[in-house]
Amino acid sequence: MRADAVEQLFVERRGGRVAILVVLESPAGERQRERMLAPTSDAAAAVRYAAVQLSRRGMRVGERLRVRRERGGTLVDDPALQRAFLDAMEVPDEEEPWG
Repeated sequence: MRADAVEQLFVERRGGRVAILVVLESPAGERQRERMLAPTSDAAAAVRYAAVQLSRRGMRVGERLRVRRERGGTLVDDPALQRAFLDAMEVPDEEEPWG
């Protein structure tokens, strides 16, 4: 089975842009990780970008979604980024909500 549920996003700044580590999980428990470099320096726009890209590939939101960002050298849950991600997963393909 292919990993197709987004379980976690780790958001960090990298070289003036935002990098996102996506953790995907299959129904059988297999995990895959992939990195995305968003075309923006804004964290909210970056998670919306990731959502659209993942949605276009047929990915879905997992039951235990967590969106975490680096703050002061530690990872913290970010409810605002999680809401931005969830909202963008529901946007039709023709729209690009990260700009």
